[in-house]
Order: sequence, then C-alpha cells, then structure tokens
Amino acid sequence: FYAREDLHGTCPFLVHERYRRTRQNASTKNERSLYFCLTCDTSPGILIAMSMIYLIRHGQASFGHDNYDKLSTLGVRQSRILARHLFDTGFRPDAVYSGAMDRQTATAEEVRSFFAEHGRPLPDLERVSGFDEYDTTAIVTAMFPAMADEDPSLHDELPRMYSSKKSFKRVFETAMLRWVTGRYDTDGIEAWEGLKARVARDMTAIMERHGSGRTVAVFTSGGAIAASLSNVLGLPGEKAMRLNWQIVNTSLTRYMYNDERITMAGFNSFTHLELGGDPSLITYR
Repeated sequence: FYAREDLHGTCPFLVHERYRRTRQNASTKNERSLYFCLTCDTSPGILIAMSMIYLIRHGQASFGHDNYDKLSTLGVRQSRILARHLFDTGFRPDAVYSGAMDRQTATAEEVRSFFAEHGRPLPDLERVSGFDEYDTTAIVTAMFPAMADEDPSLHDELPRMYSSKKSFKRVFETAMLRWVTGRYDTDGIEAWEGLKARVARDMTAIMERHGSGRTVAVFTSGGAIAASLSNVLGLPGEKAMRLNWQIVNTSLTRYMYNDERITMAGFNSFTHLELGGDPSLITYR
C-alpha cells in the first residue's frame, strides 16, 4: 500500500516501512498490519492498494544448438524449482502472460503444470508478442560489418560465436552495445527504441486491464526486462543492456503499479536457485 500523499507529494520515492497496531492492545507481530507511509509532514491519507507485475525470465535455452528457442534439460529443471518456490510462498497471480517464444511459454507451462498437479491451478496463459526477445542473430549480422572494419580480428571470432563462450561474448557484447546507441539503426532490424516501445505498450495494456490490488505474472526474456528497466527507471541503453547480462534464468523482477505510476519493487531475484545449493543452477544464457 502507498499513502495518497506519496502519489502527489514533493518527494514521491522517500518511503519507509512501519508497523501499526491494528488495535491499542495488540501484542504480537501477527496482530499488526504493514503499511507504507510517506516520510513527509502531511499525515497519511487514504491508503491505495498497489498491484504487482512480475517479469520472470525463461529457463535456460538451448545455447549452441540448431534450435535455441527451446528449454534445455537444465532449463526445465530451473522452471520446476521456480514453480515449487512460487507455490510454497503462496504465489497466487490473477493473470499469467508470456511472450510468444517457445522458451518463454514452456517456462510458463512448467509453472502452471506444477500448480495444477498440486491442486492450485493458475489462470490460463495468454501470449503477448511485446514481451518477445530481440533477434540476436539479425542484430549481430547488421552490426558486424562496421565492427569488423574497426577491429579485423573479429572475423576470427564470428565462426566460433556459438561454440565458444569467449567468442560469443566478444562479438555479442560489442554488437549489442552499438545497437542500443541508436546510431547504427538498420532498415528491417528492430531498433532498441522499438523494443522499448513494444514492451511499454504491452506492460501498459496489462496494467490497464488489471486493476487495484492485482498480481500479474509475465514470462519473458532478458532483453524485454532490460527494456522495462530503461522505461521505468530512465536508464540509458548501455546501462540497461549491461544489467541485462546479469539477469539469471528464471529470476524474478517486480514492479508495483497503480493508475498513476509504476515503481520497481525488486530486480533479478533468484533465491529459489541459490537455495538449491548447486552453483550450476545459476545460468545467464
């Protein structure tokens, strides 16, 4: 919850948590309610329920295989671990969305299947293409000629891009950092600003569709999550892209929203994988 003053005051992000007793003689934490109140001179007004939208990255895809857009064996395992974690923590979304890509929908279906198997079915999955990943191959192909002119040694790296993580990192990161500047936009290739626009469009549509006090899950990809960070936090492309490279498979990023604003509530949480005690569960592509 947010105090109404938080939406209209001079310091909208200076918020602190505090407990209020539900009655004067309340004696335990369980008898208290948690509120978020604005740190300002005015008294808290009417409390407004905030909704929550979770952007969940898909499980590990099939890097280096002919069909990348498919969960790997580990990706399926990560998705089931995520499902167990969400189930055990009482996660009850009012709506479930995903992008249209196979790895995104497969992750969502693994979670939905787990919930159904354990007697708590989730809403039907709805696919929205605005949360699809950018086309890495098309972007690298468009960026590469100018990159190689500046650094001819990249010609040796390109054939090994999908077999060598070192080569992939060198070619991919250089191409993506050029792409997000907007200075190298190419006809027929989605621009970084185009990705941001479609993510903003579908996030806005979902928020408008689901009103006060709702919880929404969206299964998507790192690029779309990075675009949301840029939109919500005003991050420049390079910073958003560098954060993208830190987003773990099946991690959760959360935003609180209402009719008047959207605020980040958490980024790249992968506690469910850390609790597994197996470092190999934590992957980035």
